[in-house]
Amino acid sequence: MTLTTEMYVRDDVIVLRCAGRFVAGEETTAFRQDAEKLLSERRRVIINLTEVDHIDSTGLAALVHLSTQKGGQESELPKLVSSRRYLTDLLRRTRLDTVITVYVSEEEAVASFTER
Repeated sequence: MTLTTEMYVRDDVIVLRCAGRFVAGEETTAFRQDAEKLLSERRRVIINLTEVDHIDSTGLAALVHLSTQKGGQESELPKLVSSRRYLTDLLRRTRLDTVITVYVSEEEAVASFTER
């Protein structure tokens, strides 16, 4: 299954709910471009990965790129959500957990925008 993305608003935050395989291809490229556009508009964005079955290096690179935009303040960077153990393990093994914070729920991610 390729990457699909559903976009909706929750408490004035745009949620991009991803499902399928976050791998090299047109879908991942389109996702990254859409997310970059939202972030350039200074929108608050949550990327929900709880329904992502697999992520490769291209998908991981897209997440790192979006989560470490130069010039972006912490409050302007997207929040990632995943309850999948494989993603948190992958981030830990690659030491990207020092750069990317993953929240276990959308509620927690939404709350993190208002804590700042």
